[in-house]
Amino acid sequence: MQITTDEYKGFTIVVTPIKDCADQWDFEYRITKTGQGGQDTDPAPALTRSQTAGGYATPEVACLAGVEVARIEIDNLLAMAREPEREPER
Repeated sequence: MQITTDEYKGFTIVVTPIKDCADQWDFEYRITKTGQGGQDTDPAPALTRSQTAGGYATPEVACLAGVEVARIEIDNLLAMAREPEREPER
């Protein structure tokens, strides 16, 4: 089974294709802060998600889709972690 690894904005993404019951492919991805193991004691524990409604034709396509979904989640996490810009006091 092919596992895809990608680095994006300081995070490591690992995507594993999973064969579903209809002979199509879904995926599971794990996001960790690059350089950290993602253990429960780490300041940024790993996130693991899976998609079971994709139905991709090949494991390669499922991995590509998993990387894109994980990148969107990283963008959302970084946006939520950003402090809102404050207007200067008058």
